[in-house]
Amino acid sequence: MQALCAGNGSNFLRTSAYCYRSVRPLHCRVHSRHVHMQKAMHGLQRAKAFMQTIRKGTLRKLYRTAMQMEVDFFSAQPGTGPPPAIRMLVVDFDDTCTATDTTSQIFNTATSATVESSAESEKADVQNRLGTLKDKLVQNYVHEQQKLYAELLPEGATNPDAIDQQKATAFVDALTQFDRRMNQVVVDSGILKGIPQGRLKAAGEQIGLQAGCLTVLTRAQQAGVPTHVVSVNYSTEMVKAALQRGSLNIVTAEGVSAEERHDVVIHANELTYEQGISTGDIIRRVQGGSDKDALMSELMHHSSQAKADSTDGADANAEASKLAVYIGDSSSDFAPLLRADVGIVVGQNKRLRQVAKAHGVKLLPLTIAPASGRGEEGALYEAESWAAIGAFLFGPDPSKALTPHPGSGPGAKTGIKVPRVMTVAGSDSGGGAGIQADLKTYQARGVFGTSAISALTAQNTRGVRGVSTVPTQHLSDQMEAVLSDIGADVVKTGMLPTPEAVMAVADAVRAHKVSTLVVDPVLVATSGDSLAGSEVAQALKTYLFPLATIITPNLPEASALLGNRRVSDLPTMKQAAKDLHKLGPQYVLIKGGHLITAPSDPNRSSSDSQPSPASAPSHTPSASSAAQDSESASANSAAQDSESAAASSAAQDSESASAQDHDTAQDDTHDSDQPVSELNADSSLEEAHLQQQASSQHTDTDRAEQKTAQHNGASESATGKASPSGDPAEKHESDAPAIDVLYDGHEIHVLESKRVHTHNTHGTGCTLASAIAAELAKGREPLTAVQRAKAWLGEALQASAPLHIGRGPHRPLNHGFETTDWGQQKAPLDLQKPSLDLRLYAVTDPACNTRCQRSNAEAVRQAVEGGVTLVQLREKSTDGGAFVHEAQQLVDFTRPAGVCIQACHFIGLMLNGLV
Repeated sequence: MQALCAGNGSNFLRTSAYCYRSVRPLHCRVHSRHVHMQKAMHGLQRAKAFMQTIRKGTLRKLYRTAMQMEVDFFSAQPGTGPPPAIRMLVVDFDDTCTATDTTSQIFNTATSATVESSAESEKADVQNRLGTLKDKLVQNYVHEQQKLYAELLPEGATNPDAIDQQKATAFVDALTQFDRRMNQVVVDSGILKGIPQGRLKAAGEQIGLQAGCLTVLTRAQQAGVPTHVVSVNYSTEMVKAALQRGSLNIVTAEGVSAEERHDVVIHANELTYEQGISTGDIIRRVQGGSDKDALMSELMHHSSQAKADSTDGADANAEASKLAVYIGDSSSDFAPLLRADVGIVVGQNKRLRQVAKAHGVKLLPLTIAPASGRGEEGALYEAESWAAIGAFLFGPDPSKALTPHPGSGPGAKTGIKVPRVMTVAGSDSGGGAGIQADLKTYQARGVFGTSAISALTAQNTRGVRGVSTVPTQHLSDQMEAVLSDIGADVVKTGMLPTPEAVMAVADAVRAHKVSTLVVDPVLVATSGDSLAGSEVAQALKTYLFPLATIITPNLPEASALLGNRRVSDLPTMKQAAKDLHKLGPQYVLIKGGHLITAPSDPNRSSSDSQPSPASAPSHTPSASSAAQDSESASANSAAQDSESAAASSAAQDSESASAQDHDTAQDDTHDSDQPVSELNADSSLEEAHLQQQASSQHTDTDRAEQKTAQHNGASESATGKASPSGDPAEKHESDAPAIDVLYDGHEIHVLESKRVHTHNTHGTGCTLASAIAAELAKGREPLTAVQRAKAWLGEALQASAPLHIGRGPHRPLNHGFETTDWGQQKAPLDLQKPSLDLRLYAVTDPACNTRCQRSNAEAVRQAVEGGVTLVQLREKSTDGGAFVHEAQQLVDFTRPAGVCIQACHFIGLMLNGLV
């Protein structure tokens, strides 16, 4: 300390020593310019002497008193009393319990079964025919439903102040008639024919469930609460399989008394079968809201009657005060939600809230719902999650109680949980994309990565020279070897070159019950040749999308998946996300890197466009800027010139009618200046194409490389912020913000951020999907995972902008930019993270800064210049967003000095890390 204060006095040093006398802090502030060091040392000695005289018992008593005051405060908040007494729990299944569209699952299962039973020569036609039929059914349903809501809920209508029961009943009846009519359309189409009995059980086991749903059902069963699950699903078999996990006992409604057995009872429709094969018809039990309401009324009556018969006097009154609870999320749940003693709305369904408002129904916080009797007339209670519902119904979850770390204590085994992600993709010999990019990303994002290789490529920054498809059996063997031993929290897919490869991945995911699947549907070759009409695209939609947590197509891929429909601006991106969601994935991320001009959405809320500061600050360049080819027109042109011999040969030599159809479709759906290539080694090249290009491979490759080298010279001479031609219009287009669209089935999230100008964009599609997978493996919610992945990739692109690796237009980025900065040529490469230096520890003091008329950043800067090695940002009175923003401001001058920031906020989180 004396050495730090010696010299010309130009440095500033602030030292704070906290001394306690009757729990009052004594601040000793020492300024090297104005206060002699001996006074500071004297103050420290006095503080030390005082602390030695204080009795430990006094501090312990004061600490316990403070903690008890906190407990008393939080215990007095609404919803923290004893849990209510429940006589019956009824839960909707579709979208309330599930995280995926189960109707699409049934359609896909029917398609797969029919294709498998068809002759080999007819399989492709059957699959395309049923896929088209499914799309038409879905589109017709959405169109007719929109018309119905426009009639029932006209714009500009006055909303009543109190519940209008007659109007609500008429609404539910009309909606039920619509659902019954649509079910008949499905039956008449014949799409439900041909499913072997028992096949939907396997499909049900793969249905993703909402987090916490099974926990609530299990706790209800353990508490002896009669529990029912109601569904408009076509298959009771599928619903039962989806819920029959863990210790739950699931039975169907026919002839079962749940009140006696305390089983979870399923009420749903069922397919009709003849000789073990579905006929295409259904046994209609629950088709809409009126059916759900009638069932709820019957169950409540039966429950009340059964309890009345078994009790008398005071016991009868106590039983009568117990709650009948219904949990739902959609308009078809509107009537039973109102009928229940307490109707709980989970999720963020906007349509249900619109319906409630139009009929004078209030939505109140679940925390103020009654613990006995009946809730407020004309009111429903909303919960953000199943965890909140479980806490209200049954109290805190004992399984979530704080326990010692399993790795702590003498002789304890290690309890470290390692997040694991498996990539199934092609290999990029150039190291920029494919499994190489995936594994680098996993290491950078703090997860353990494994791989299964689907194809081998020979490529560099100029293009692909050859591709060899891995045999399907060997691909399956790779996945089996890894998943049966190491396992995976998340599986991420990239290039899957054949339909058989797609099916092999789907089989492995189902067999090993992988709960989280990220699908990057690589459908566009580097040359720009679309493979949308191939069997691979249809196989992805049929087998993988229904299992996917999130899919991440770019604009050309989204267009290909939707029958080459144009996806070229924000409105069409939103609609594409909604339409792709109908194919089964829980989330759809449309990457807008190919979007040249991206006007802002006037209807976008601030939460849509601004990721949380902790995960993706607004000033961070977006990953979507590179997520595929955000650079100038010169780079796009070079991308087309540098196409591989394999792709160019395929484009020239393919004589099949399907190839001609693709060329025509591509001309119809892409502008001449619209980049359509996925600068990504995960290019799905069909085996037939590879065989056709073998003889001319080397000649074509040399010619392509010469053209690329000539064009790339002009490209690299440009600044990257405008086209080489210097056209102001082109510069304006390249400066447009990067926009991605994320859809979760209920809400559109528009993620807009600054576009990064760089040629180092090779493999960014793989990298973004892998970063999302890594965040999901660490337990992030999908929206947060996407935001954090985008923010990190944006930083990687920014850090990689000046790099020149290779001579082609497909240059890779630096995935390890946080530990390896190749731009700092004067400093030695040090891959070891510095250890925490506690020699001089400074703590910020907002009150002191105010008195000294200086900002917190100024005070910390002076402390860093004075030689501190660690700074604690102690701002307990600042709100969370401002706190994070303030911490980010300090990074610019603490990181170069190697100073660690310890962030301490009132929320009780310690965010420690070298920054």
